[in-house]
Amino acid sequence: MAVGTGAVLAAAVPAAAQSAPGVRPVNYVWPVAGTVIDPFRPPSHPYGPGNRGLEIATQPGSFYRAAAEGVVSFAGPVGGRLHLTVTHPDGLRVSYSGVASIRIRRGARVRQGEVLGTTGDRLHVGVRRGEVYVDPAAVFGDDGSATVGHRRPAARLVATGVSVYRLQLRWLHSGAGIAAL
Repeated sequence: MAVGTGAVLAAAVPAAAQSAPGVRPVNYVWPVAGTVIDPFRPPSHPYGPGNRGLEIATQPGSFYRAAAEGVVSFAGPVGGRLHLTVTHPDGLRVSYSGVASIRIRRGARVRQGEVLGTTGDRLHVGVRRGEVYVDPAAVFGDDGSATVGHRRPAARLVATGVSVYRLQLRWLHSGAGIAAL
């Protein structure tokens, strides 16, 4: 974990664990097997750079599954990419972005572990409480206890060249990059 994100991560864990009075706590599981290639990096301000979720490398065609029971609140394209969001009983919203396919419609009730669709070579997973992004790793847990056969993705650093950095900057400043935020 980077030094600058420690305070935000510490603040995110209690926020993810809280639930409204009368609402039972929700146990979240990892939605896909894979390796985290870009960890949560909260921005310093609402429109600042960062990663508002986890970028997970996956095998193309892998199933991504509902992290917990909930209702599909969005399913469709945004900025030329497919996105799906599930709203959970505790108020958290989990978004699955850049997916290859969506097998479920808006308004559908889903069970934990239910197949939502397939991935490409990566899956971006974001978690929000209201409009505040929280670290998905803090929500899904660090103990690797995910059900439905999924393991906790291991974080690893991936070296990139200057050309990849320039491509990321170009994408971030394009309409597609802003739409994915």
